[in-house]
Amino acid sequence: MAAAAAASCPAAPRRLCSAVALPAPSPAASRHRRVVGYGSSSTRKWPCRRWAHRPESAAASRIRRPTPSRRAAAVRVVCAYTPRAERITACSWNEYVVCSDIPVLIEFWASWCGPCKMVTRIVDEIAQEYDGRIKCYKLDTDDYPQIATAYSIERIPTVLLFKDGEKIDSITGTLPKAVYVKAIEKHRTEEF
Repeated sequence: MAAAAAASCPAAPRRLCSAVALPAPSPAASRHRRVVGYGSSSTRKWPCRRWAHRPESAAASRIRRPTPSRRAAAVRVVCAYTPRAERITACSWNEYVVCSDIPVLIEFWASWCGPCKMVTRIVDEIAQEYDGRIKCYKLDTDDYPQIATAYSIERIPTVLLFKDGEKIDSITGTLPKAVYVKAIEKHRTEEF
């Protein structure tokens, strides 16, 4: 049926290349055409040089792959339900921070701030280690500047520690995790 349709069609035969219909090359053009790639197109399995993978070739044997022990060391398994610093808003500030019965660690951050991303990782680790003993939240200062202004936050990243709705400690800048843990432990020993 396809042969009958092809015979009845007056147009020149076409072939598909990269999902675009191209006219068949004329015999004169095919004599002057240069072959680009690893060899002639008849020897390659794929028309594109990028997809010309040959595992049996010498080039593939030169690719350095990690050994199983190195690969296993690089794998990090993370539970989908690990405690992390939750995002809060100005509306939920009173409920989560001021009225909290356990100590609260708040990170003031912004999406454009590179150092804030490093501090976020540290705060997430602290949330995981102190799960149940301390609550960790983060507040975007671009979205809620009134909260940042109320607590005199002029630079980010800033981490505030609250107990019974009152600010008890403030840490500004990107610092090692030990600094944040030391501040938490200092206030925990004071009947935290």
